[in-house]
Amino acid sequence: MAGELLLARAAVQAALATEGVHSMGRGRYVEAATYEGDEKVTGVVVNPDEVEIHIVARYPLPKPIPEITRSIIERVGPQAGDRRINVIVEDLEVAAS
Repeated sequence: MAGELLLARAAVQAALATEGVHSMGRGRYVEAATYEGDEKVTGVVVNPDEVEIHIVARYPLPKPIPEITRSIIERVGPQAGDRRINVIVEDLEVAAS
């Protein structure tokens, strides 16, 4: 499980370092998080076969959403091993004009 927390933390760092990502999402119906003991990493769900990365994109978008998600997948891929990576765009944060 400790490996799952490390992967979740790495995914958060990768997502937040990606241009166009405003923040991590929290999940829509169920909290999106990875847990171990009393530790929790919000915004990433690590399962044996899959990593779900929940984000809130910044609007106006610096590039199309598929490019933003591809960037995140490329950054997380080396640490995810054989797990499939899915990026879920939960919302848009609109910049104040």
